[in-house]
Formats: sequence, structure tokens, C-alpha cells
Amino acid sequence: MGAGGVPSGGVVIFNDLPRLEKTGKPNSRADLYQNGKLKQSRWYGPDGRAVRNRDYFHGGKMDFPHDHEWDWDKDPARQGDHLKPDYENFK
Repeated sequence: MGAGGVPSGGVVIFNDLPRLEKTGKPNSRADLYQNGKLKQSRWYGPDGRAVRNRDYFHGGKMDFPHDHEWDWDKDPARQGDHLKPDYENFK
């Protein structure tokens, strides 16, 4: 990531996919839109593996937006805990 959480590898936009990939361009962010609305953002680390998600909406009753961390030493790598959005480190 660049300074202030800005992805130095850029931002890639995807429309109407079922889900974002677990890996992407190193130090980048992918944004997934469904029907013109931002559904999810995913940040990728220096190795191109996902490090954080931000969900803006999906099924279920929970607070939105919320974040999820990824830990590639665990299975599944995407952690289930809902975290408050980290707007400082993940923009």
C-alpha cells in the first residue's frame, strides 16, 4: 500500500461478478459493483494475496460497512470476524 492506505498498485473495477479473486495485482485494491452499487472492496498485499475486505452490503442482518481480515496461515484464509472499517489504513 502507498502512504495513507492508498493502493500504490492502483484500483481495478469489476462489475456484476459473483465474487472477487483471492489474489490480484500486488499492492492494489479491487472494487466489485453489482447493479451499479459498490458491494465489496478487497485490498491485496505485496505478494498479491488478499489482506482485507470491506463489505458494503450482502445478505444477512449485520452492520454495514464492515471489514474482514485475511490470514493465509489459517483455513479459511478470510476471517469471519466483522471489524469496524479501517478507513485510515485501507482507503
